[in-house]
Amino acid sequence: MAYFDKLPTLDKTGWDKIKETQSLALGKSAYIGLFGKGPAGEDLVVSATDPSICVTHEEPVPKIAGWRVFLLTSLQDGDTIVTARTSTGIIAASLTVHVTGKSGLRMVFFPGERTMVNAKGTPVTVGTIYVIGAAGQTMKAAAGPPGMPAGGKPVEGQGGHTMESTPAGRYILGPQEHVTTRNWTHSVVPWGAPLRINSAGEVEFQGKSSHWTLATGPRGEVTWAVGLFVKRNKKSYPPSAIQAAARDIFISPDTGKLRWSTYLANDFGLWGWNLTKNGQRTGYFIHTTPNNENDSATATIHNLENSHGCVHLVPSERDRLMKAGFLKEGMPFEVRPYTETGPP
Repeated sequence: MAYFDKLPTLDKTGWDKIKETQSLALGKSAYIGLFGKGPAGEDLVVSATDPSICVTHEEPVPKIAGWRVFLLTSLQDGDTIVTARTSTGIIAASLTVHVTGKSGLRMVFFPGERTMVNAKGTPVTVGTIYVIGAAGQTMKAAAGPPGMPAGGKPVEGQGGHTMESTPAGRYILGPQEHVTTRNWTHSVVPWGAPLRINSAGEVEFQGKSSHWTLATGPRGEVTWAVGLFVKRNKKSYPPSAIQAAARDIFISPDTGKLRWSTYLANDFGLWGWNLTKNGQRTGYFIHTTPNNENDSATATIHNLENSHGCVHLVPSERDRLMKAGFLKEGMPFEVRPYTETGPP
């Protein structure tokens, strides 16, 4: 026997036990308990029949034996049935979720929904970004790895950079931008910036203005970033080796020519949006990766990789939500805890 109900610790607002109905204002969430298992003692699969109206995520195991707890998140106006069923489709319990009202648009990201194996054969924790107050639009994404400590875990050989779980919390998307930073050697130059080799044989790039900036050579911006990266790795190389490493980013050793006429190796991809908090920029962005940008014609969620702490998208998903007007400056963006798993 299995059934949905409210545990004593759960808020009963909107819950009608007789009608087995949970009413929700659009943009709000509610917790519901599930008691029992399937006929053979198996765990039941819980999901909404229409996930564009409501989506379910399982919470960590409660302390009350026999119970599981699920978070119901409303996405748009309407009714849907949430079922608890066996792997063969037998429904053991159900409830109705009734969503009404209006809500401003916002995004909510559940980063720990499931683990999949990407195209490289690497296990990746992947979640979903849900658009609340629209028509149930969603977008797959991969954040930082789960279980990483606050502040991050240093990564050997990566210039002092750390890898961390993306912190749960409420953010606001900053403006759409070509992300640049001296902290990553491949991200000094904006994605798509025109490149050229000057009369001295060094690479220059055209950034946000029409001005040409030196990338390589003793005084090049990228050379400086490579030197800083090496220093943070607590290594020491002669200036000639650091300059050669900077040139190798742009110039093919086989041909002696530019690898691209416009730059296609920025670690943040074509566009990024900072996850601002309390009006201040953070170290976290929503962005793609060079690998996904360069194979965008075939990129799927199977090309995703966990980040150092940012939120990774594939270009087709990014472009779709940009076109729909959801991925933009000022959009509220909530990151939920990794412990909330599912739906199936």
